[in-house]
Amino acid sequence: MGRLKTVLLVDDDDTTNFLNRFFINQLDTNIDVLVTKNGKEALNLIQESGEQISPCLLVLDTNMPVMDGWEFLHCYEKMVAADIKKHITVVMLPPQNTEEYKAKVLADPNVREVMDKPMSDIKFRLLITKYFS
Repeated sequence: MGRLKTVLLVDDDDTTNFLNRFFINQLDTNIDVLVTKNGKEALNLIQESGEQISPCLLVLDTNMPVMDGWEFLHCYEKMVAADIKKHITVVMLPPQNTEEYKAKVLADPNVREVMDKPMSDIKFRLLITKYFS
């Protein structure tokens, strides 16, 4: 899939976004980290940037105001062009990571991984190794 250039963090929690940015920067300071507070902002960013700035890795929270993770995935499927989506690895962070919930999340064709919160440098390293090495 190529080198990881841009990560989009989609979460309404400032502390989580701060920590995730810190973990990513610990691994590679050349990765651009973008942050949006909800799915609507993330969708707008992806549509406006097209392929030029499109994130390679999208880390999506489930529970957010305005547009939650599920609504985002529904709109993402309909509104984002296939040639852009093929370059984006979506990782969803559900409120519970039971096998049943994980199966529900992974049933969405756009989601590649399900991970527990909180993220860590180790988890980001696993994602980078798996999808961008």
